[in-house]
Amino acid sequence: MAQSYAQHSDALQAFHRWRLSAEAQTPGLGGGNLDTTSFIPQSKLEAYLTSHHCVETLLDAVLDGRERPAVAADYIRQYYLRTFAILLCIDEAHWIYNFQQYRSLRDDKMPHDTRPADFPHTINSNLFERFQAAQWQFCAMPLQYDMKDRFKRQEILPITSKTEIGRGGSATIFQILVDESYNFLRPHVAGRPSISSRQPNPNIFVLKTYRGDEAERNHKIEREAYMNLRLAGRPSPNIVAFYGSFIQDASYNLILEYADRGNLETFMKRTPKPESVEDVLFFLDRLVNIVHGVQCIHGRIGNTGSASQVLNGWHQDIKPANILVFGGNRGSPYDCEFKIADLGLAHFKPYDSQSHDPSDLDAFGTRAYGAPETYRRYRDSQSVPLQVTTAVDIWSLGCVFSEAAVWVHYGWSRVKEYRRKRSLEIDRETKGDIKGEQIFHWDNRILGTVRDAHQDILGKKSTAHWVVRELVEQVVGDMLQHGPRPHAAFVFDKAKRIIKERADHFRFCLPRLSWSTDAELAGFPELGISTTMDPPQPPPDITPESSIWSGERGRSTHPRTTATLPDAFVSSDDPPLSPTSSMPESLTQSVGNYGPKRLRRESTSLGAKTSTSSQPRPSTLAHDPSLAATKSPDAFGSPHQQSRREQSGRPALSVEEGHSWKERKKRGEHPLLPGSENLASLNERDHIFLVDSSETMKQYMKHIAGVVSLLAYIVKDSDDDGLDIHFTQSAYKINSKRSTEISSAIYQQPYIGKSDMRGRLGTILQEHINRFGAPVTPSRSRFGRQRSPHPQKRLSFYILTDAKWQPTDVGEIIKDLVQKMKAKGLPREHVGIQFIRFGEDQASIDKLDELDHGLGLNAEAMDIVDHTYWDGNVWKMLLGAVNDWYDDDPS
Repeated sequence: MAQSYAQHSDALQAFHRWRLSAEAQTPGLGGGNLDTTSFIPQSKLEAYLTSHHCVETLLDAVLDGRERPAVAADYIRQYYLRTFAILLCIDEAHWIYNFQQYRSLRDDKMPHDTRPADFPHTINSNLFERFQAAQWQFCAMPLQYDMKDRFKRQEILPITSKTEIGRGGSATIFQILVDESYNFLRPHVAGRPSISSRQPNPNIFVLKTYRGDEAERNHKIEREAYMNLRLAGRPSPNIVAFYGSFIQDASYNLILEYADRGNLETFMKRTPKPESVEDVLFFLDRLVNIVHGVQCIHGRIGNTGSASQVLNGWHQDIKPANILVFGGNRGSPYDCEFKIADLGLAHFKPYDSQSHDPSDLDAFGTRAYGAPETYRRYRDSQSVPLQVTTAVDIWSLGCVFSEAAVWVHYGWSRVKEYRRKRSLEIDRETKGDIKGEQIFHWDNRILGTVRDAHQDILGKKSTAHWVVRELVEQVVGDMLQHGPRPHAAFVFDKAKRIIKERADHFRFCLPRLSWSTDAELAGFPELGISTTMDPPQPPPDITPESSIWSGERGRSTHPRTTATLPDAFVSSDDPPLSPTSSMPESLTQSVGNYGPKRLRRESTSLGAKTSTSSQPRPSTLAHDPSLAATKSPDAFGSPHQQSRREQSGRPALSVEEGHSWKERKKRGEHPLLPGSENLASLNERDHIFLVDSSETMKQYMKHIAGVVSLLAYIVKDSDDDGLDIHFTQSAYKINSKRSTEISSAIYQQPYIGKSDMRGRLGTILQEHINRFGAPVTPSRSRFGRQRSPHPQKRLSFYILTDAKWQPTDVGEIIKDLVQKMKAKGLPREHVGIQFIRFGEDQASIDKLDELDHGLGLNAEAMDIVDHTYWDGNVWKMLLGAVNDWYDDDPS
């Protein structure tokens, strides 16, 4: 089979001219330094060889009359197109007659790293070596989502352009463009790629390349950090997306999301400060979203299915340069998204249920925005190890928000001046010993420059900047504390609530996230990101004047933002907040969906003792069909029971009304608490909360916090020893007189597994049983004086649960408790156990009913157990277990 005639074929000469032309050659990267090379994409090869019977013409040119009939052009196009092209390149195209007889030599088996068994053997030609060397230009490597490949030096990556955009440490940052036909970097959902509408070119990414002695270590740390933060297999929407990684020779690479508007530092430099109320609200609402990313890093969100998969994390390099900015589609410069980036210093450790504030070794992160506890006066002292908590990131966020607040008010020039003044103050404080520092603190106190900047903002009267003043006063100030700082969940919810209230005040509807497609948000129910802002449609039996629907009389608010706000995010010194604040959809689902699927509205005044019961909410049942199951008509809240309660004249207080009363009280008003005569019955009691922190209770986390914060606020002054809160899934316990600290603990726990309620409740009860009849020695007074011993106070236990426990007999430990009370001659009122139920599972209701009135305790006049729904009468929650008037047991 002679080749000479083939080389003079017009078709063959045309192919060689085409493959060497710019039309065919596409830039790519290859080699240890990721140098520019070129390749021929599959799409271009197909377009050329499938046009005008090109394959037929070339086969006619390279095969003799005996071989040509045995080689079908369509078969070559389908299975051997690249193989044929490579053989053409090395002037061995006639071998296609042999190749097409073996499946092992098809295109889908390339590239060939070793010689296939069926590869033709030749006597005088190194055919395989030549074929192998030529194959790479036709075998660019596809870039896959979540890739972690190690490429050979000769392999070509389909990166058609690479532009350096930054450097830091041992890393260089590039903007890259990936050939579309090789781009599989975005995760696919329901058969389609998850591509953001905000990204005009879905083939643009960032390539972060590590080199040098620490390259392998740094690459591994950052890659593992991104993998730890995956939610449902996809990136968190508030942390820059990680698409994969690869190694080639001495370069270690990460492929990340590209931010088309740079970082927050450059954004503030190039963008004029917002002037209108809408622009200010828009910018701040988006900026606050980064707190959710920090919350994800800290381990408050993630796979809590088992304790071994729960991690605590630290970012430790939060600063404006590490907050990336992504443009939107509305034309406004403030229509953008902000995301946390650069996890090179992030570190993680397994969750420790015994630790209230987990700590880890300091990673020597940002200096200017670093917390006081991480500061070393001299840079050479960085070798000294320090233990830090996640509070270091809260400080850094507070510094970023402080500068952002200055920018919103005055623009970039004032931010530069703010930094210069901080540096000058440090220079004065150290008498010139330290120059150029732009930190926010010195000598365990916040700088006067920072304090003055905040006071200046608080003194402004501009309507457009009202929300900025509230955020500085109520959020940023708490974040820049030298003592305990709020957790990320606190900061996120409180800031969002303030922004939502101001938006409602100005009747401005914060638009949905412009980039959030269904594909991108699928699998992130725990994020609570609202994907719509449709106007509310109240149930037909609720009037617009009802406070659960209205922020102001006669004006309804969005159903996703009308549930009562939990106090877990409100300190005791906080200014009042509207009862119609924002809650994520995943946690509220519909108006009033703050627990069981029955809406109860009770009277708002002490004089009116009426209540109503409506049908289950259609919108709620639509969200969760399982909740539409038939329920016993007499199980907590039947019309008959409600009617009996009304006739009893018993004071009623709903959770919503309780929060409204609390907020008015914080404003300095003196509102009447409906049923306040009951407070005397709560005095001189120890109040102990036990939260069921099993996996099934995670969905009610905010509702639990709302109930606990209200009950704790009401009873905190009646327990001078402080309130206790325990959890079923850990030995964690807090004793505090501050309702905020009690309720915020709810967000610091993993919700995992199934509760052993018998074991956990038994342990807590035994702690108090051991003190029956013994004098209690209180703690010393604030002046160091030892108080006199006193008898044990009466005990009220509040157990918040869905009763989906391990199959153990909780009733036995309650009956044992009663026997020990009787042995000590203690009255029934000495101990009360109040179960507060979440969910509508009928088996759970039956289980709690059995504990309530099926243990035979009534016959002994020692009925110490009651059970009620979480959104019912607050006075029943507090007194149902110790006061017969509030106990609904059948007579």
